[in-house]
Amino acid sequence: MSEHRKSLRIKICHESFGECLGHTRNLSATGVYVSHPRLSALPRGAVVYGQVQDLPSGAPRVRMEVVQVDADGIGLRYL
Repeated sequence: MSEHRKSLRIKICHESFGECLGHTRNLSATGVYVSHPRLSALPRGAVVYGQVQDLPSGAPRVRMEVVQVDADGIGLRYL
């Protein structure tokens, strides 16, 4: 399985719900899809912070914008 298709746990933070742990899908250089039904309540244009979990060294906290919303989760673009 190639690295960009591997599902990773990611913590998403937004003021409306605090923190939520989802799973990545379709990770690319410009964005990522995060799967978790609770995230679908976010509107397009919302800004969230994401941090990949379970890495050997701490991952940076990344600012992202919601560009896609569906019943399974959200598509995010890196800012």
